[in-house]
Amino acid sequence: MRPLLIFLAGVLLVFGALAVVISLSHDTSRVFVVVDSSFPMREVWRLVPRELDAIDEQSYSEYALATEKELIHSWQDRLRFRDTPVYAPCDFSHIEDYAQAREAAERILITTPGSCATDALADWTVITLLP
Repeated sequence: MRPLLIFLAGVLLVFGALAVVISLSHDTSRVFVVVDSSFPMREVWRLVPRELDAIDEQSYSEYALATEKELIHSWQDRLRFRDTPVYAPCDFSHIEDYAQAREAAERILITTPGSCATDALADWTVITLLP
């Protein structure tokens, strides 16, 4: 019985050490989330926190959050949305000016149909909220 316990303790120790090494060597997965804050979003604005919670529940390591007009927060372990004013048309022309857009492993846009031109966003995940 004692050799079995020693064997099981050894196996647990080896697999525990392996798990620690893998988790420490895993690259940080950074996600840049942009929320469209233009006029058409007024109809679906109440749905934005739910979508951010769904993104937050995925197993990413760090998040940066912005609207197409301003940075809300840089890299953090959770998405922290603050209610921002919904105004003006969607203008995605300066989105690459955000350092977070260039640093992110994944980029996500939350918008509504007909608000932002998403044709040029080939490497972005576009989440479209419907009223």
